Amino acid sequence: MGIRYKSTPQGLGEFIIKAKEKCRMSAYRQYLRADVLKNSGCYKESIKYYLASILIDRENYRAYLGLGIAYRAEENYEKAINALLKAKALSHFTSEIHFELGLCYLYAGVPCNAIDSFKTAIMLDRTNLNAQLQLAVAHELIGEFDMAILIYHTIIENDPSYLTAYNHLAAAYMNFDEYKSAGSVFTQVLKINPFYHKAVLGLAICYDKMSLNLRAAHYYKLYLDRKPHSHHSAMIQKRIQKLKNCADNAKSDVNLKLALSN
Repeated sequence: MGIRYKSTPQGLGEFIIKAKEKCRMSAYRQYLRADVLKNSGCYKESIKYYLASILIDRENYRAYLGLGIAYRAEENYEKAINALLKAKALSHFTSEIHFELGLCYLYAGVPCNAIDSFKTAIMLDRTNLNAQLQLAVAHELIGEFDMAILIYHTIIENDPSYLTAYNHLAAAYMNFDEYKSAGSVFTQVLKINPFYHKAVLGLAICYDKMSLNLRAAHYYKLYLDRKPHSHHSAMIQKRIQKLKNCADNAKSDVNLKLALSN
């Protein structure tokens, strides 16, 4: 029996298939290398490997997504948005793409576009609390404070342990000078986690703004007890002393008025 040779068209077809597979593997290796760099915080270094992967394979939406995240970390929001729009065109129903796009629009100062992206991300994945949180932030940025507060309350109702939502809600109230409402939120946080030092400081500031000097001084001191090496320590110590002096002066004034009335 003689040796059988494959026909030229058949042999060429196999050669093309193998070449494509080799290219795909090469693109995938570049993508994996980029991802490792990105995940270790080496964003700038990861960009060239994402670009190398995309140059070989322009159909991998994950490479565009990773590139967008890396550009965002480098604060190059225009390039990040362009990369993420390409990722969205390849995989419209991936919630993470819309979320990352929303973040980029938010940082780039385009909150209206961010709102649209976050809404889509939430529609695709209703468990994404961070997308809901950032949606509220975007509404704050365009002056829709009532909507932002409503979203924060909704997040808390759905997940009472999500402390970040409490922080944002309290901050929103403080921006309105509604320190009593903000204080109530911080009190809720301390019921969930009594050692959450940010809530202790927040409560101190609220009492301070409401001129409840002794309460403010108490929570400032409690904050320093729990966070003695805070870079705010010196400033807070001065504030505690000033508040105590104000309280003593107020007490002296009351005593003087009582004495005069007798």
